[in-house]
Amino acid sequence: MNLNRSRALLTILLTAVAGLVALGASAAELPKPTFDAEGHLMRPTGYREWVYIGTPLTPNDLNPPEAAFPEFHNVYIHPADFDHWRNTGTFPDGTVIIKELVLVGSKQAVSGNGYFMGEFVGLEATVKDSARFKDEPGNWAYFSFGHAYPLADKAAAFPTAACNSCHEASAADDFVFTQYYPVLRAAKGERKMSGKTMEPGAESFDAISAAMEGALAGAMEPTAPTGSVRSAVPIGDDALLEYLIGGGYKSFAARESGPHPSRGPHSKYGRPVRVFMDPKLDASLKSGQSQHPAGSAVVKEMYTANGELEGWAVMVKTQSDSAGGQGWYWYEVTNTAPGSEPVASGNGVPLCFGCHGNGGNDYVLTGHPLN
Repeated sequence: MNLNRSRALLTILLTAVAGLVALGASAAELPKPTFDAEGHLMRPTGYREWVYIGTPLTPNDLNPPEAAFPEFHNVYIHPADFDHWRNTGTFPDGTVIIKELVLVGSKQAVSGNGYFMGEFVGLEATVKDSARFKDEPGNWAYFSFGHAYPLADKAAAFPTAACNSCHEASAADDFVFTQYYPVLRAAKGERKMSGKTMEPGAESFDAISAAMEGALAGAMEPTAPTGSVRSAVPIGDDALLEYLIGGGYKSFAARESGPHPSRGPHSKYGRPVRVFMDPKLDASLKSGQSQHPAGSAVVKEMYTANGELEGWAVMVKTQSDSAGGQGWYWYEVTNTAPGSEPVASGNGVPLCFGCHGNGGNDYVLTGHPLN
């Protein structure tokens, strides 16, 4: 899409947002959800009158064999929080964002084939509260009222590793995935600065791009020192790349039978990958352990769409305590030539442990036994 067309679309969005705010000025008075004495978030009501910011969808069809979040996610932000974001480009203390889950219904309509909404199936929320969640990253906490009706009347906050780490690593603005919500991006682009309104233009797009690039760069930096551990897979850029090029991991008995479409962001979504597990991790998974021993290792081959090997992703546990992902050494290189520089290398790489901590068995997402 060229810049002129992007500017035009952004101008339309800004106009729509401005009209929405004008029509719903009194909506800022709508109540926010409350907490009970035990710290549970009470199920919110009236949120469909809040500011609607978008509907992400990652259907099973595009994420075989099964997507982590296959439903439509209708997302709303409280009007007062939206006004603050629009005027300052920041989310205030007390921000509440609601995510209503809707099943994928029919894939055919009179307008053509596609994905069309079915029935409501769940409700989730995130709240920023520096007093109540002072120990949570960014002071954000995440809640679910269930993925089936009837919904729960209240919900406790998820453990930090379940949501915060992924949001911290990958969200463009303050733990919020604004890169996927054009309404928020448009509102931030026109925010008032020194009494003047920023017109949508190249500066707005450059700022968005820079913010996303900066967030991604920081998410690939290690956050803990790399220790030493006895493992079948060596640690350290030079030694590890030499080992991978030499194919030392191919002797592992625990291996997938062949490449298959990836369900993660390695190289590119959907590109073929193949996983190999060292004997220590294989034995741990076979015995049903929820914490794997130090030295456990995984090597993932990454392929081009044409089936050519183009790199590797590696994880090696360097200590018995996973320490929120910092106890694992993470490595990824997208070139098979000697001397290639890795895109990630070290313990506690946020983008890596953020994804792997979301539903993995001690950060291992690959199912066992291997197919």
